[in-house]
Amino acid sequence: MVQATSAGLHGVPKEDLLDLVEALRGVMMAGRRKAAGSEHDKSVFALLSQLMTAGSLRASELAERACLDLSTVSRHISALESNGYVSRTPDPDDGRATLLAVTKAGQKLVRETREQRLTMVASALKDWSDADRADLIRLTRRLAESLENL
Repeated sequence: MVQATSAGLHGVPKEDLLDLVEALRGVMMAGRRKAAGSEHDKSVFALLSQLMTAGSLRASELAERACLDLSTVSRHISALESNGYVSRTPDPDDGRATLLAVTKAGQKLVRETREQRLTMVASALKDWSDADRADLIRLTRRLAESLENL
């Protein structure tokens, strides 16, 4: 249960919390609108990135890492497989299961998409000072760490 006080929640003014949530939402929405590709492509990119980082995984493990329902991941994996971005191999620990891996074509897609996104963010930050960019990185990492530690 979140503790409410006269100062807000956990001593943080509620207006600050609302402003932060709106600012983060604005960043995510602007990034999605400006990123190349369809919404489907963006979901697929997220799964490919997870899989590329983790290595071979079962679909259930990928769903858990991506915080998605297994049925959603299964649909995306089918599309990824038919497009040649993901391959399946038997799981050596369980003959009934398969492991998913990113193919060379999938790795190329992830690299190209990351480059496009980096270019977009670089363009957005081009007029920022080194100190402002460093502050953004430091504070964003701190927020992510604090959220992980809840």
